[in-house]
Amino acid sequence: MSGSERSSSNYMADEVPTGDPFSSHDPVPYSASAVPDSATTPPVSFNSSSGKKISIIGCGQVGLAIAYSLINQGTSSKLALVDVNEEKLIGEAKDLRQGSAFHHRIVIEASTDYEITDNSHLVIVTAGAAQKPGQSRLELIGINIKIMKCIIPQVLKYSPDAIICIVSNPCDIMTAVAAKIAGPNIPPGRIFGSGTSLDSSRFRCLIAKTVGDVDPNSVHAYILGEHGDSSVAVYSSIRIGGVPLLEHGEKPKKAHLDLHREVVDSAMDVIKRKGYTNWAVGLATAHMAKAVMDDHCAIIPVSTCVRGIYDEIENDVFLSVPCVLGSCGVKKIFKLPLSEDEMLRFENSAAQVWEVQRDIWDSVKT
Repeated sequence: MSGSERSSSNYMADEVPTGDPFSSHDPVPYSASAVPDSATTPPVSFNSSSGKKISIIGCGQVGLAIAYSLINQGTSSKLALVDVNEEKLIGEAKDLRQGSAFHHRIVIEASTDYEITDNSHLVIVTAGAAQKPGQSRLELIGINIKIMKCIIPQVLKYSPDAIICIVSNPCDIMTAVAAKIAGPNIPPGRIFGSGTSLDSSRFRCLIAKTVGDVDPNSVHAYILGEHGDSSVAVYSSIRIGGVPLLEHGEKPKKAHLDLHREVVDSAMDVIKRKGYTNWAVGLATAHMAKAVMDDHCAIIPVSTCVRGIYDEIENDVFLSVPCVLGSCGVKKIFKLPLSEDEMLRFENSAAQVWEVQRDIWDSVKT
């Protein structure tokens, strides 16, 4: 559900009831601090994308797809690209600039030096090593932690107030690592991961096609938990034009379960065919960027700390849940009601992520 899809109210200004009618939370810090119960002072919001700057760290296939999507969507007026491969980076930036007659005016900078990211409103991190044959997931994480330790301090040095979106994989653990490297002085919610925003988009598209080729924007469905194999399809909350996919208490059938399996397998299928994924994640990240830059307060499943949101989760695990995304990053976390089976799957997703994360968590220093 996006901001534009919220139901209108018949209340006059002096008749609006007080209190929060939704089961929601403020963003949760990664430390052992108490989980907030309700909203505090509303964060300051930006009014428009005019004069706003976005930086992308890592300009491989994914970073460039994000850049291309941002340019075409008119999300910002300044774009800074940072990558270690200077020659290729200069060529890519030049190629993008040469299409400037066909999109809104935007200043595109490119460098290996983080100084060009100064005063960014939003920084998107895609940099990271890809998993090699025979390499364990933990080995990959160890390498990417070293990369993140180089990136985050540089980002905060030049843009201390920037919102940071982590797209690097494994997304959930890298988001937790980035938040811990940034330290407790960075407000919770300012660093979030792209998470299952793309998974949920894939899910909505499959459901739309299955029920009669309807517009995916008329389908409201979430994939929560890990951006990976243990993700959770929340069948109990699926609505198509407001109509529930399942009757109350009805369990999903095999055909429904197959849709989730197709979502989980879809990235690998694309990788097998073309070698990588980039366009869909580029569009998904640009959608999140616009929500931040224009303070849309859109509800998008992104990766954030879920410790204490659901009672059984006690570790500093970052997973995707429906979040209100706006000018300060994650403004609010919605506690989506889950069926008993969905709750068990969500807890299992948290346990699987923590099983890998706990071996490196104490080694990550602020």
